Amino acid sequence: MIKMNKFMKTIALSAAILCLGAGAANAAQFSDAGSGKELSAAQLAKRLQKYDVVFFGEFHDQSEIHQSELELLEAMYKAKGEKLALSMEMFEVDNQSKLNNFLADTLSEEDFLAASRPWPNYKTDYAPLVSFAKEQQMPVIAANVPRFLAAHVAKNNASTEGIAEQYLQWLPKHTYAPEGAYKDKFYAHMNSPEAPMKMPPARLAAVYAAQCLKDDKMAESIAAFADAHQNMQILHINGCFHSDAHLGTAQKLEALRPKLKVAVITPLERKQKGAQPAGDFVVWFDRK
Repeated sequence: MIKMNKFMKTIALSAAILCLGAGAANAAQFSDAGSGKELSAAQLAKRLQKYDVVFFGEFHDQSEIHQSELELLEAMYKAKGEKLALSMEMFEVDNQSKLNNFLADTLSEEDFLAASRPWPNYKTDYAPLVSFAKEQQMPVIAANVPRFLAAHVAKNNASTEGIAEQYLQWLPKHTYAPEGAYKDKFYAHMNSPEAPMKMPPARLAAVYAAQCLKDDKMAESIAAFADAHQNMQILHINGCFHSDAHLGTAQKLEALRPKLKVAVITPLERKQKGAQPAGDFVVWFDRK
């Protein structure tokens, strides 16, 4: 594996500001972004049946939102049954075979976690989703680009040059860092007072390219699965920055497969009632 621990930490810190919150208390609730009507998980699952891909945007450290993800996954399974697949930012494409083996009970959880670079909060926040999928024999897509490749792009002025040949297969076939709303939003976050570190313009451009590399790979992973399983619905879990306002991964997927019907669920704090949602549906939560 490419040794770039310092830059992997930089990418992790940069991503953290986009997706972090605080502790949670109450059970989550959903609503329609247009009408404001409150929805249960079952009601939302019914509304979502007309969509091919559903992006569930989260704050990675919000346990209340993670619980709502599980509730919605269970409700969508009741509505779609074997026609539902789970896709996750939290697993990387080079670990798809290990994930498949774990789901098929040919690899122990201990060996799976030892080999698949799980996120630090996997056992508390993502294992319940994977366990449910495993129980139902539901496909799970390891959608993301390997993080050491994103770190390489951030380190090397947005270039993939120098990546060893055996890793090239895990890169997206096409990647681009678009101008416009997504870039403006990313730069604003990275230049905010809460940013983990201040970056010179060239480094910030490279980190943005690494962010887009993730978006492109996740979009391609979802598109490839949708192509191979044309009547299946996909619930994709990612940090809300990757999908809010149909930007990021959602934007890349809609460009790749314009015919797919895509919905975005975005998180909002309950104290933000009245705020303009950045999605088609809202998951409400309390932040301590």
